[in-house]
Amino acid sequence: MKQFWGTSDHLVLAVSTGIDSMVLLHQLIDQYAHTYRQLTCLHVHHGLRDASDNEAQFLEAYCKQRDIPLFIHHLDLTETVSAGRSIQHESRALRYAWFDEMMRYLKADYLLTAHHHDDQLETIFYRVFTGRIDRSSLGILPQEQRGAYRLVRPFLAVTKAHIKAYQQHHNVPFFEDESNASNNYVRNDIRNRILPEITRNPHLQAGHLQKLMDFHNEALILVGQQAQQFLEQHVRQFQAQHWYISRKDFNALLSHVKMCVLDEVLGNFEAVVSVSERTYQDWFMKLSSDVAQCTLMHTNEWHVDIVYDKLIIVPAHEDMPLIPQTIEMAGCYQFGSYRIILEDALFDLHTSVHIRSRQAGDRITLYNGQHKKVTRLMIDHKVPQLQREQVPIVVTEKGDILAVGTCYQQTTYKQLIHIQYLGDDINEK
Repeated sequence: MKQFWGTSDHLVLAVSTGIDSMVLLHQLIDQYAHTYRQLTCLHVHHGLRDASDNEAQFLEAYCKQRDIPLFIHHLDLTETVSAGRSIQHESRALRYAWFDEMMRYLKADYLLTAHHHDDQLETIFYRVFTGRIDRSSLGILPQEQRGAYRLVRPFLAVTKAHIKAYQQHHNVPFFEDESNASNNYVRNDIRNRILPEITRNPHLQAGHLQKLMDFHNEALILVGQQAQQFLEQHVRQFQAQHWYISRKDFNALLSHVKMCVLDEVLGNFEAVVSVSERTYQDWFMKLSSDVAQCTLMHTNEWHVDIVYDKLIIVPAHEDMPLIPQTIEMAGCYQFGSYRIILEDALFDLHTSVHIRSRQAGDRITLYNGQHKKVTRLMIDHKVPQLQREQVPIVVTEKGDILAVGTCYQQTTYKQLIHIQYLGDDINEK
């Protein structure tokens, strides 16, 4: 058993009454009592089996006899069962939510679970063959920080055979969960049928899964380093939580580095990035295509879009409608994200001008006397589609267009109208 804690620490052990956790409890009491300050046990009563009551009563008596504080939590999984949802997944989430609560209440330092080496191999096998290999470790971590405490697994290098031998030698009492024998659950099938079959084949060794996990962890480190280097050198952050990424540079990355980059950026909006690998691959395909503009995904928290030669990630927000302005004197004015400076000489030519958003049918006059639609002008200047309604258009009383944002100004008015984008103009980066 690996000892993570010190003599001044308060340990909390999650006990199921199965052989693994009971052996760990026995060792903590019998062999490691001098290594910690206090030991407390937590037990979750799932209420799904007839034996659950007997197990809870047994553990109460066991802990009382040894003067160990015990807390029991009853789960109500009725709705989960009736809805046909995954009992294992939801019960685990509920267990750890209670564990977090109890660790805060107890002000404890370490939460211990009895996951062992065979559990590790089972987990690696499960994640490989269910495709969950791209963005996290293949196996169970020996320790991890959860808020103010650490979750540790001191048995992770200990085999099931060793645990069984210890139980028999010390006659440690335990309960066997009958559901563990059913191969209807995927993990049980791996544990009871598949891994034993591999072990029985003299040419195969399930222990090599551990080597695969170690190699995979090293690969994740390298991918993370490449992603971090790309973030520092090629990802530009301008306004708060506004990221612009060159499509050309991004497309040159390896697929897993791309995912790591996006996970890092989207992690600024949500604690756990919810975008699947399949969704990412769809994004990558569109980014490498010749599509000019495209919405990749919009959530309540963030928007990801392809805008010409850039991948843009920004906070989700609703643009407020811009109110047209009638200007009758020189000065500095603001229209959305633009600053507009109008000189005195402009009002020698016009008594007033109007600043507004584009309208259907808007056209500018070119230097050769020809006309061009404002929509076409914005496309030529690669103005993102989502920003086109925000671009200020300066017009005369008669409706003649004098300026269109930073894209166009009639020659006569170049020294009379000055327009500046207050944000970071992505078309100039």
